[in-house]
Amino acid sequence: MLRDALVVAGIAVLVFQALRRGVADKYPVPSGSMEPTLHGDEADGDVVLVDKLADASSRRRHDLVVVAHPHDGRQQLVKRIAARGDDVEACWIDIRDGDVWLGPDRQQVERERKDPLGSRPLRALWAAAPGTDPEQAALLELGAARGEGAALALPALGVDAGTARALFREDVLRQRRDDPSGRVTPAGFLGTARAVDTTFVPATGLRGRARDGLGVRDCGMDLAVAQLPEALLCTVDDLGEALTFHWRPATGEVALWRNGADVATANLPPCGGGAHRVEFGHLDDRMFLAVDGRADALVCVARGPAWNPGGGPPAWPREPRVHVHVGALGARELRLSALAVFRDLHAQRDRNASLPGTPGSWPRFVAPGCWFLLGDNALDSRDSRHFDSVPASAFLGRPVAVLGPWPRTRWLAQ
Repeated sequence: MLRDALVVAGIAVLVFQALRRGVADKYPVPSGSMEPTLHGDEADGDVVLVDKLADASSRRRHDLVVVAHPHDGRQQLVKRIAARGDDVEACWIDIRDGDVWLGPDRQQVERERKDPLGSRPLRALWAAAPGTDPEQAALLELGAARGEGAALALPALGVDAGTARALFREDVLRQRRDDPSGRVTPAGFLGTARAVDTTFVPATGLRGRARDGLGVRDCGMDLAVAQLPEALLCTVDDLGEALTFHWRPATGEVALWRNGADVATANLPPCGGGAHRVEFGHLDDRMFLAVDGRADALVCVARGPAWNPGGGPPAWPREPRVHVHVGALGARELRLSALAVFRDLHAQRDRNASLPGTPGSWPRFVAPGCWFLLGDNALDSRDSRHFDSVPASAFLGRPVAVLGPWPRTRWLAQ
């Protein structure tokens, strides 16, 4: 019996090792380069299940991959594909204004414009309410909202749409920016207490100390709505330019205001009572509003040259100072079961471009059969910005789930 038990145990070990080598394996995340998607720590980092049967040829931009380090085959890296050399129309990559730019040659790179709904896995949580974390609560300006158990209720402003437009005039925006109190979110609105930056809420759930917080322009809100008001005002306010969706759920009418003046109109399907999910924000030089995650209830408005004086590009400051906020119009208040402020993954050229071994100037060419890889945490990642593109043959597998520690166990969105 002992001999049989030893034989069975030996076979089990061999089968397990074979499965690890050819089917699936676990990968401990040792660093913070993929925060907040994956929590990295030498002692308490996420342990990721890696599918080794995945085919490298089926990997696309934005997919998570595990690859062998190009300079040390014994080391493994988990990164995200930012560009593929096999995509002929997008085999050159540049990084500008926090975004990835792609094109067929160095003279024709354009800002990548992601689908606001399809790119949800690329969002980083910046703050949320209701909650118990005092540091997150300090990032939000709840204004007139009152707590109702595990929910928030925001009374309507008590003004009509015409009067509400005046709240977003350029001179009024400037007054709020110059207010000694530092309050930018208007009275009666629910929004951010300070500008959204590159910090985030990690997978552990508790916000750590802010480090290298740079202002970002691509951010927004995700609202779990228990009761919609007669009209909703959803605003992204960036240093004197306020872009506001004025949405009437019952009729589906949508107007986009720039500093209180119409720049675009659209129609969504009428929205009845009950619970709904409302998402809005600025993403890749476009404003978007989405209801219930439906493609037919999505409005995307690209920036128009006529929005800016002289028809040229906006005179953006060196670093964004963006606030997002939401308000209600009409007789009904806005009731929320949850609110989250998010930002897009921030991309940047490495600030230490003069380090020895750093590849050449931008844009960069990605050769056929190669991938340009980026870490989600651009401020703390060694990736293709430093060691250039990686051959697809270095692919080891596709991360599919976090196995532990137990409170962080989850499937990974692709």
